[in-house]
Amino acid sequence: MNRIRPTAALIAAAFASIGSPGSAHAEPPGDLSDLVGARGSSGETQMQARGYQFVRATRVRDQSWTFWWSDVQKQCVSIATTNGRYASIEKIPTQNCRPGGASSDAEPTPPQPDAITLVCYGSGQHATYSSHMGYEWNDRSKKYEPMQRMETGNEQFNSGVQIDIRDGQGRIHLTGKMIPPLNSGGTEGWWALEDLQLQPERITARYRVSGLNRPSLTIDRRSGLIEIKGLPGFSGKCDVGDWGAGRKF
Repeated sequence: MNRIRPTAALIAAAFASIGSPGSAHAEPPGDLSDLVGARGSSGETQMQARGYQFVRATRVRDQSWTFWWSDVQKQCVSIATTNGRYASIEKIPTQNCRPGGASSDAEPTPPQPDAITLVCYGSGQHATYSSHMGYEWNDRSKKYEPMQRMETGNEQFNSGVQIDIRDGQGRIHLTGKMIPPLNSGGTEGWWALEDLQLQPERITARYRVSGLNRPSLTIDRRSGLIEIKGLPGFSGKCDVGDWGAGRKF
């Protein structure tokens, strides 16, 4: 952890994150908030008892992700499980779940080259700022004097993004900590993809979160791995939104 003397700009940036709409943590849906921390086996029982239907599961490194749909709530949620316990529960766009869950008999529509929906889950990293009061030796006065210090660090978090591509145009959906405190607001959580390149082996693009923050993303079309370089950063694995297609995009 780096220790630096406070500056007006740094202190302003730290306080800007307090109370900012974009800095809010993604909260689990109210009917499921008590399941965070539950063991996976008992959590699944509770999900079914509360009217949720299992859709599918995937795995990213040491984490497993499950997707559930509620006909009553008209709600799609993703659950990250770490070390056998529910680490996070998030509401995600409804198109990520097939209504009716895994029991749906509808035939999947083969994805088209210019029509791709990707759901990507993994972990992100963003900078943190904290203020601490202490004492520091002053050579001029020859004594310790009160001093406020700003400390910076990095925080890891679980999250997901969704990417929609249609007719050569694309957009990315961000939630929770993937939206930095300073942002342009997007459109209901969506940001337009710029410089979009659809190549046989990979997809690349950029998106402008704010005037000075323009992250880049790269998706490997064979492995499904995604990497976002910017503020915040993100890495994970993507699946095509049509769960029954039986292949990557």
